[in-house]
Amino acid sequence: MNTMSEELMNGYLNGTLSQREERELLAWVKESEDNLKVFKQFLADHQFSQSLGDETSQAWAKLKVKLTSQPERKSSRVLQLPRWVRVAAIAVIALLAGFFVNQFLQPDMSTLALNEIVVPNGEKAQVRLSDGTVVYLNAGTTFSYPAAFSQKQREVLLVGEAFFEVSKDRSKPFIIETPDFDVRVTGTSFNLKTYPEDHENSLTLHSGSVEITQAGKNYQLNPGDQYTLNTETQQASVGKGNLAKSRLWNEGGIYLENLDLEEIARVLERKFDVELIIAKEELKVIRYNGQFKAHESLEEVLHVIQKTSPVKFDYELNETKDQITIH
Repeated sequence: MNTMSEELMNGYLNGTLSQREERELLAWVKESEDNLKVFKQFLADHQFSQSLGDETSQAWAKLKVKLTSQPERKSSRVLQLPRWVRVAAIAVIALLAGFFVNQFLQPDMSTLALNEIVVPNGEKAQVRLSDGTVVYLNAGTTFSYPAAFSQKQREVLLVGEAFFEVSKDRSKPFIIETPDFDVRVTGTSFNLKTYPEDHENSLTLHSGSVEITQAGKNYQLNPGDQYTLNTETQQASVGKGNLAKSRLWNEGGIYLENLDLEEIARVLERKFDVELIIAKEELKVIRYNGQFKAHESLEEVLHVIQKTSPVKFDYELNETKDQITIH
């Protein structure tokens, strides 16, 4: 164990880490099995209880977002935390329970439990929160929220994509935590895409205003703006967004903006609940711009892309029609 990691663990223990230092520690814990073992031993040496009760549920959910590791960029139906990352989160919970409970939760224990919605591929969902906020959830999304919000703020957790219609309350900001950045609003509507496996994630603001915090930087958005984050380089930018196309998924449609075939495969996997296998590496660089209506089938979408692509390819479905190979 080096001096830096020991200082970070002690800081985490005392609740004195900055956001940047917290990210550094979590990255170090995920770096290797050895680091995880060192961290668990650190907890044992300080004689912390490993028992988990209802009062730690919000801290656990927050850590699942922070510890979501980025998977390999290949077709995958379900995004799951590796087992050792889940173990790390359980170990960390004892350290963070008191800090998060004191900072984020009200004394009424009935409000501590978080509800979690996991939307499978091929499906969508809608939920109305206790403050009247309505959230529309896209396929492949996990959304965690409390049964009732605290007196100081409204805090939820998102991995995936959702369109938010946030009820206005200037005295109680609405905060969304995602794997890469946090969003703070009071009353507004926007589309938020934050799939950890995607090359780019974004927020497109329809009304009101939002503040985004990412890697120590703050971004203020006005209606019509779109914040975009490159998840590989962690470089962010703000420009004009296309409001109608940003939420086309909520109407059942598909909008592909200069995506390569590998990225398109992920979009189609979520939409149609199938597995797409790209058999040839050279096909992954094919890029496509297009828009498809809700009634168009997977085969119709692939046929259009196939006919307009400068690089020719074929595709075939298996007998059960839940796997497509592109070659």
